[in-house]
Parts: sequence; C-alpha cells; structure tokens
Amino acid sequence: MKTDPSELDASPATIENCEPRLALSASLMGAWLAPLADPTQDLAADDAANSPAVDAPEFLPTCQATPAIEANLVNPIAIANQAFNDLPIAPAVLNPAASISSPGSATTESSLDQLFAQSTLNTDPSGDGDSLLDQAARIGSASQLDGYGQTIAVIDSGIAYDHLAFANESGQTGFGSGYRVVGGWDFAENDADPYDDAPSGYHGTHVAGLASGMTDTIDGDTFRGVAPGADLVALRVFDDDGNGNLAWIESSLRWVYDNQDSFEFPITTVNLSLGTELTDANRDYAYGLIEDELQLLFEDDILVFAAAGNGQVQLSPDADDLMYPASSSWVSAVGSVDTNGNLSGFSQRADDMFVAEGQQLQSSVPEHVLGYDGYVNDYTSLSGTSMSSPQVAAASILVRQAMQDAGIEATSESILQRMQDTSVEHVDPTTGVSYRSLDIEAAIDFGTSNSAEPEPGTETGDPSSEPAQAIAGYEGGSGADALELDLRSILSGDANSNLPLLTDSNGQYQISMDNETIVIDAGAGSDTLQIFGSTGNEQISLRPTTGANAGSSTIAFAGGVIELRGFENVTFIGGGGEDRATLYDSDGNDELRSSQDQAQLSGVGFEFQLEAVKKLYVHATAGGNDTAHLTDTEFDDQLVIRPQFSSMRGGDYFQAAFGFERVFAYAEAGGDDHADLGDSAGDDIMSISQTRSLISSSGYRASALGFESVEATASLGGDDTVRIYVDDPDGTWHTSESLTQWSGNDGTSRIARGFEHSQAFENYETVPVGSSSLSNDPSAVAATLVAESPAMTTNASDLERENDEHLRALRLLFEELA
Repeated sequence: MKTDPSELDASPATIENCEPRLALSASLMGAWLAPLADPTQDLAADDAANSPAVDAPEFLPTCQATPAIEANLVNPIAIANQAFNDLPIAPAVLNPAASISSPGSATTESSLDQLFAQSTLNTDPSGDGDSLLDQAARIGSASQLDGYGQTIAVIDSGIAYDHLAFANESGQTGFGSGYRVVGGWDFAENDADPYDDAPSGYHGTHVAGLASGMTDTIDGDTFRGVAPGADLVALRVFDDDGNGNLAWIESSLRWVYDNQDSFEFPITTVNLSLGTELTDANRDYAYGLIEDELQLLFEDDILVFAAAGNGQVQLSPDADDLMYPASSSWVSAVGSVDTNGNLSGFSQRADDMFVAEGQQLQSSVPEHVLGYDGYVNDYTSLSGTSMSSPQVAAASILVRQAMQDAGIEATSESILQRMQDTSVEHVDPTTGVSYRSLDIEAAIDFGTSNSAEPEPGTETGDPSSEPAQAIAGYEGGSGADALELDLRSILSGDANSNLPLLTDSNGQYQISMDNETIVIDAGAGSDTLQIFGSTGNEQISLRPTTGANAGSSTIAFAGGVIELRGFENVTFIGGGGEDRATLYDSDGNDELRSSQDQAQLSGVGFEFQLEAVKKLYVHATAGGNDTAHLTDTEFDDQLVIRPQFSSMRGGDYFQAAFGFERVFAYAEAGGDDHADLGDSAGDDIMSISQTRSLISSSGYRASALGFESVEATASLGGDDTVRIYVDDPDGTWHTSESLTQWSGNDGTSRIARGFEHSQAFENYETVPVGSSSLSNDPSAVAATLVAESPAMTTNASDLERENDEHLRALRLLFEELA
C-alpha cells in the first residue's frame, strides 16, 4: 500500500505510457512469483556459483496506443506485435531467500536483530576484506568519504523510503526534500509516489540498500551500503505485479537528464539492475529507443551502471554476451563474483567489465516481504548481478568525490579511467574473459600534502605561539604548500601581538605591515590557504589562478591589505565582524553553494570556502555552465532571480550571484520568505505550486523551493507561459489580461504578471484566468486541446476522455504535495 510522499521535487518532462508489455522486471513476476510466495526457499544457497538462471517470463500482449494528452508530451510509440515477441526483459536477480520468517508471520525486534547480525556477513568481521562493502567501510571510517554531495538514481521497482536503512541524520524516513530519498517518479502508475509496492516489489529497495543504505541495530551492529552519504532518487518502472516496459525506462532516463540539478545535490550516477537479451532481430529497436538517452547522460558526466545479466548458463547462441543496456557503449556493465573473486556461474561476462560480489548479499526489503509488524527494518539475502551493479555504481560516487576534493576534473571518462587504472585484472579460466575487481582505496588515493608537521609551539590556529621571525612578504616553492593566515590578534590592543601571523610547514612568522600592501605568493603547485578573520570588518576578494577571471586575491583589514597569489584553495573563517567576500569563477563549469553560515565556490582546480561571512558577491562571468544554490537564513528572506543576477537577503545577510545559468533557491531555515522570479528574453515556461516554483527557457533555469509567497514577472520578451497550482480552498483568485493572482487566507500568495499564456488549477480543476485560460467546460477544453494537438481524435466521447487525461497529466506534472 502506498503512502503519500511528503513532497514532489520534480516531475518528468515526458511520459510515454504505451509500449508492448514486455514483462520487464528486475523483481519477480509470472513464474518468478513462486519463490517470492515462499521467500525461505533458497534455490541457490548450496551452489550459487553454478546455479542455472531461471527462465525469463513470457511476452505479454501489446497495449493500445493512446493519443498525446498535451502538446508538450511525446506521443507514445505505437508498436505492433511483430518482431519483438522474442524480447523479454530478464530480471538480474536469482531468487529472494529470506533467512527468517515466512510472509505473514510475526517478526520481532529480537528476530530482526538476529537477521541484522546476519547482514554483517556482507563484510569481513576482521575488517580486512577486499569486497567493495569492506573497502567502503574502511574508507568511510578513515576519511569520512561516503558520497555526500551527490545523488544516485535507482531505476527499478521503487524504493521503500520508510525503511530505516534510508533514515536521515535525524533518524527520520520519508520522501522528498530533507530525507534520504529526495525525489523520483512512478512511471508505472504515472504519479509522484515511487514506493516499492506489494505484491512483487522488493528489488529496488534491496538494490538501493547496497548502494546507499545505513542503519545501526539495537545491539550495535551496522548495515552499510557502499556510499551511505549519497542521496537517492527512486524511479519506478515496474507495476505492483512486476510488469514494465521499455518506454518507462526510456522516460526514466530522460527524467534523470532533465532533473539532474533539481535537488540539493546533483544526480551523478544511475543504476539499472535490469536488462533484456538482444539479437540481430531486435537490437536496432532497443537501441533506437534508449541509446540516445544513455549517450546524453554520459556526455553530461552522469555515469550509468547496469547488471551484466544472470543468463550465462542458457545464453542463446545468437545473443549478445551482455544484457542490454549493460551492452551499450555508454554504460558500464557489472558482473558478479563469489567471495573468492571468481566469476559466478550465472553471471554474463565480457572483457574488461567491472565485477563485485553478487551472491547471498543481505540488504533492505519493504515491510510486506517478511510480514507487516510496524518495524520497517527488514532484510533478506539475494543473489545476482543486480546485487553487484549498485555496489560499483556507488563506488564511482566515492571516486568522483575524491577527485573533486583533489581538484581534479571528474568527467565520465576520467572517473571510469581512474577506476580501471587502479583495478585488478583477472582472467576467467573457463572462457578466457578478463574482468576487473575494483580497488577503491587505491582509486581515491591522490597523495597527501608534502608539508612537514609543525614544530611544537607553532600548531595551526594557535595565535599564542611565539613567532620565529618578522617578514615583509612570503614566497613559496613549487610544491603543494599549506599555509595559515591568522588575523585574530590584530585588534587585541597588544602592540607586541597585533600583527597578522603566517604559518607554514617550517614555522610561524609575524607579518610586518610597514608597506601598504604585503604579498604572500604560494608559487607553483596546488596550494592551500586558511584565513582566520578578526573581530573587525574584513573584505576578501578571491580569484582563481587561471582563466578569464584569473588574478591575485586580496584581503583588507584594519591593519592594511595583503595580496594573495597562487592559491588554488582558500578558506576564510570570519571572526564576527561585518565581513564582505567577493568571489570569481573559472572558465569551466563552476558551482556555488551558499547559506547563512557557509558558502563554497568550486570548479576544476580550485575551491573557495567561507564561514560566518554576512555579505557575499559571486561573479560567474568567465564562461562555462555555472550553477548557484542559495539557501535562506532564519529571518524573513527576499529572493530575487533574474537572468544573470540573483540575490537573497535576510536579516543582516546578503547573497548575490551574477552570471549563473542555473539558480536553485531553498527556503528551509525558517521565516516568512518571498520569491520574485523574472523571465528571460526567450520563451519561458513558469510553474508555481505549493512548495516549488520553476521557470526555464533555453540557457536559463531557476527554481525556488519552500517559499511562502511567489511573484513571477514576464517583461523581457518571448512567448511566455505560466501555470499556477493551489490545493488550498481558503483563498481567492484575481485575474486580468496580464495578471493572475491567488491570495491565501494565511497571507501567502502566488502572483504572475505579463505572461502571454496563463493557466490556473485548484484541486486539480482548471480555473479560468485571462483570455488564454481553459474553461472548466469539458467540451471547451476539448476544443482547445484539438486546436493545440492536431494528432488527437475528434470523436466527442474521446474529447471528454482526453480532457480528463489532460487535467490528470497537468496535475501530475505541476503538483507538489506537501
């Protein structure tokens, strides 16, 4: 049974709801439902490596093609029952084998902890294992590298987002902003609730747990996926009975591309633990449907990993070695090995594919699998390449994070090359196929600073240490230097200690301020500087070392000005004054993340960080496709977004972003917040709903999440459209030719001015607005739809039916649920 999601973060741009029902499933269905009915049955427990794959389900009848329900939705492809009856979509899991309880039997916290203890079999109790789960656990413990700052999309049967394995830092489970499962879409039921439903759902939750699950048990045991710091997006492409189709997968891939930046952290990785067997007869069809989406993702540096398949034993002679999409050149195939590193007997294989353990792995499953008891913390053991793929996908997230931390450009090519270069090559003695097991600990090791430990009395951040000497400037060498500049003593009133202090690997120095400007030059290499501000007012300007905005950085304070040269990484920590910071971008694709207390501007080869700075000005003018994330303060904030300029003001805090192509604003810190969004010179589409507002056109995209009141203005030209959606009946509408306004009795409002086309919806029903509005009269709506969609039929009953479909689609596309 589904539960309502708390928030819809993004909706798909296209929904294609008719393809041949190909019995696509990574969960069990048809003949596969027998093991699910008795999850204690383990067909492969004794000899998983040599288990034959179970026959794939039969092809199901083709559904009827339906016309598009709105002009901006792609017409479903009408496919006849022709050459593709031999294209069943095979699951990439062998069988569900629960270690305790049968369905419907009561489970207790004690028995669940007993099963939880078994889940530690995924890792070596000694901590010395070389599985990806073992390596990730050691990495997380030693370096805190856990995938934080990224989102992985799981295209599968959905995710049971109420499972404790997906709880946030506060121990809360749910769906939407603030939770671990931050968003998604159900393509099977065409709604915003991608829950892993009964009777056949379980597979997506199991896969998601291996990728990013994390829970501590009552007795202190831990279940841990490879990248538990990463967020999750659930894209459901199987219905309750386990049926799916290729069109849902195509739409889910397109959804990832369109919504990659719709959440707090970008979608960087996709996992597909599913696939189909391709032959000469059906390859062109499958490639024509999905290959273009896979290429778009790869070229946008979103990596896709897919299960190699479990049909090695009975693979057809004329079939490809790997399931599709694992066989795509834009996808990384993942096979299964046993605990000794040998290829599993069921695993399909190809030269140079990645592998991970895929036999009898414990992971999370929805409550319905082992029986409802109100304690959503169930686990079971599964085998298959389905279990291997999410581990490798999550491992790539750790590699990307490490590369970004090291200032190395993380592209699809560079990440995969790093994973391959540090992997261990093996050869299967039976088939001669080579395969690669990952050494993630080697992949994330980019060396350490060559700076020596400071001598006693010169520890970093210790302003009381005795300076070794006074200097009037500083010049570094060619190595990677790490320096600290401390201004905290300059307003102390002590004449002997009111000078800035500079610390490097050799000691601490007192900077003489006799000259008007002091130069600190780090020289060549990747250099780092940390600055501690005074209680006074500092002004800091930071520039990258290369590109159109390259130049010296400066910091001005009560005692003078210091010029900073050659620093790729700078951190400034304010001391409590009215500090102001100005940051400049590089020529590449840069990202700004700013809030009341912290800000970060990063790109290839540089990173600037700020703490406790009240005034921030960031210029993204050097080039690239730049993104800004602005978060509100605890005060009543005013957000303004325009092409090339955005600002957020609350209390004494001010954030300004210039030249960013994409701006995402979040009101989550409290206060009564107002957003003002403006159009571009192109044709803009504006959507305003209860929790999220979005405006976009070519080269311009902005969204505001969580603001109590939203005002949108179209004044720069183009043919602009606005849609306003409300579900609160306690409000009033006011409309005219150029104004559409809804005012709530609680003081909130949604206002749109100057748009050429306006549509309004209240409780999913159309509200007449302006001259271009749609009437509530079905026949009038149908007539409008016919004029806009010439491919639609003209039968009167069809028009009314299509009107209902039109309204339903708009509801799904533009609704945000609280």
